Amino acid sequence: MKTILTAGLLAITSTAFAADKVLLELPVTYTADASVVQPVREQCEIEDKLTRHVGTAMAKLNRSGPGTVASAAEAGDASVLKIQISHILGVGGGAWSGPKAVTVYATLTDKDGTQRKTRINRWSVGGFWGGFKGTCSIIERCTVAIGKDLQRWVRDASYVVKDEGPPKEGAPVDGEKAPAEPAASDDKASPSATPPASAVAL
Repeated sequence: MKTILTAGLLAITSTAFAADKVLLELPVTYTADASVVQPVREQCEIEDKLTRHVGTAMAKLNRSGPGTVASAAEAGDASVLKIQISHILGVGGGAWSGPKAVTVYATLTDKDGTQRKTRINRWSVGGFWGGFKGTCSIIERCTVAIGKDLQRWVRDASYVVKDEGPPKEGAPVDGEKAPAEPAASDDKASPSATPPASAVAL
């Protein structure tokens, strides 16, 4: 009897899980009033980074098939996740021009039209080797973190995404251990010494 009940529960769970697939609707876009430095928007291809990392997160959550869909009309019984970029903090110069941040709004719509919404803001200073990374690479770390956030948020309706404040200069983010504290003489250049975004490689 126990075996039959266990098998039945497993079958029900598997069916429910299969019906709970979530697909990222493409394309990822910017909000109409999005705040972003134009060279960063053009060169860093942040929409593509979010598509890749959030789409991969959804595919892992689904356990089979793709993690993206061209339109909600093609999603079938899957729930549809739509994200829009509202703010990008960052200019050229990599870690030397300060922390970078990505803010997105996400809407999850199930097949019955029920919606959940959230806002996610993630920062990065580039991790252990941040001083050697460009602006686009650091921004990509933010998109990876957003993918992980959304993977948890879509599968757990009770999960509240906490807003992430700016890191202290040189502080570790993204769950990494901090490198040794730099000496006072290693302070970064002042903002006034930082060349404009258009003059710095991304």
